[in-house]
Amino acid sequence: MRAKRAKSYRKAMQFYQQAFGFREPYQILVSPDFILAGVSKQLPVKARLEEAVQGQAKFLVTHCGISELLKTSSDFRAQAITASKEFEKRRCPHQEPIAGLDCIREIMGDENKNNYCIAVQDDELRAKLRTVPGVPILHVKQSVVVLERKSQVAKDASKKMEQDKLGLTELERSMLRAVKKQANEGKNEKRKKKKKTAGPKGPNPLSIKKAAKKPQAAKTTKSQASKSGQQEKSVGSAPATTHVMATSGTKRPRSEGDSSAPAKKATTASGDPTASGDGVKHKRKRNRSAKNRGTANDSTAASQTAPSS
Repeated sequence: MRAKRAKSYRKAMQFYQQAFGFREPYQILVSPDFILAGVSKQLPVKARLEEAVQGQAKFLVTHCGISELLKTSSDFRAQAITASKEFEKRRCPHQEPIAGLDCIREIMGDENKNNYCIAVQDDELRAKLRTVPGVPILHVKQSVVVLERKSQVAKDASKKMEQDKLGLTELERSMLRAVKKQANEGKNEKRKKKKKTAGPKGPNPLSIKKAAKKPQAAKTTKSQASKSGQQEKSVGSAPATTHVMATSGTKRPRSEGDSSAPAKKATTASGDPTASGDGVKHKRKRNRSAKNRGTANDSTAASQTAPSS
């Protein structure tokens, strides 16, 4: 057998194994006309059938088939009877033998419960077997045993079986319907509770214009507030101390020039560019030098008037 044909036969039998549970050794039910065709072509029937199914096989023939071979008037009758003796006898429910093809048709029925492979030459019976899912059909064609391709009925049956395996059982479906019904009832109750009364909706807060701020009384700036505070401190806390004169020793109240020094400091602190800290120090020195001159003049005048008195 060619490698390409052997590969296709192997794939076909793997399909029947996975979809319908076929196992080795395969059970091949042989019809009497197939035995006659094999003997007439001088074929080793057993070996060719095993090559076609790509595995070990068990060969079966019914009592009705053997009785048909005994009654046949073919030239290969003797050879066919000797070949059928090598096959196992399959019991059939017929007390009186009938035609071998009719016997196989009744054994198969509408389902291939026993996972039989059928070796038959009759075209009508082969057409009938193609309507039964999961039936490998073999026949002799030009001295070669051929395994027919998978029928569409077999493909549809395998798909349905896969869906049933993956899908839910009838009990699981009924339970799922009950759960869905309860979930829908709960959702309907929640919707009824959450139902709100119709009313006007408020405006979008992002689209509302902000209210204008009211005008407030003019406030003093920080610089003005700090300036006025420093002036009040200088006026309220002016000390009434006296300077001790180095020359005469008499006490004298501080002059107005001296009392104005803190105010000048405040002005400088307020940011007056004309009065700085160095300018205040120079003014103080000038005032002190003027005071010293005044005291010196007073002392010279007193010394001049003393002898005349």
